[in-house]
Amino acid sequence: KEIENMKRILAILLVGLMLLSLTACGGKDNVVKRGALEMEGEGLFVSEEHEAHRKEEDGVSSEATYERVNYSNLSAALMDLENGKIIKLSVTESVANYVAAHNDKFTVSVNKENLKNFSMMTSESNTKVYDILNNAIKAMKEDGTLDSLMESELMAYINSDPEPKDLPHFDGARTIKIGVTGDLPPMDFVAANGKAAGFNIALLTEIANRAQVNFELVQIETDARAMALSSGKVDAVFWTRSSTCTKCGATSVNGVEGILATESYFTDYSASLKLKSDK
Repeated sequence: KEIENMKRILAILLVGLMLLSLTACGGKDNVVKRGALEMEGEGLFVSEEHEAHRKEEDGVSSEATYERVNYSNLSAALMDLENGKIIKLSVTESVANYVAAHNDKFTVSVNKENLKNFSMMTSESNTKVYDILNNAIKAMKEDGTLDSLMESELMAYINSDPEPKDLPHFDGARTIKIGVTGDLPPMDFVAANGKAAGFNIALLTEIANRAQVNFELVQIETDARAMALSSGKVDAVFWTRSSTCTKCGATSVNGVEGILATESYFTDYSASLKLKSDK
């Protein structure tokens, strides 16, 4: 009897372990990983209705939960997307279109309910640099220069890599250090030779000519931009934020206090890159 009781107990334990194993596997299967570049601070609140639509679009269970995977550079994110480690990569529409135009393994999905504003950011203590950048951007918006740049520069860069161009130089003029990442082509792009190119360089060229200042480009990691500002490594960086952002003056970004955002110089839709099912 004791032997039979022991067998029953062992059988019950084995069944319990199997059930636990299945539950654990099911839990893992219900986690869907979506990638995102660390381009900004907190994300938008997502309604239950939008979450349900997102799951339907992604072809995952309604019981699934999303896990955000942050990347400090675009290359690593695209590699994980191609290897199936993440189901989608959240970027802006211009970046998604650029990547898809250069790699036919990816497809683009645009979210027209979520807009992203492109701005430049400085530290709150660096108001002179902020005024130079913000005043030039405002003037360019008012006189139509920004619209002209969009037509002549941005759209042309979607299907071809931007060519590096030298920024203007003015003897004896103030030099402003700008952080570039290369992670937002065709906006922020770094060529194979290490030189920055893309729409943001066209923007800086126009600002330099208007304000008679020199720009020195400093390459930094995407997730190091806020710290680069606070440490004084750079005077300004390029940034994206939601159009619903209420913190349009001084704000806190990634734990760094006292950040000033210029007026937006470009607005783009949020988008996702996904691996094509037939690839």
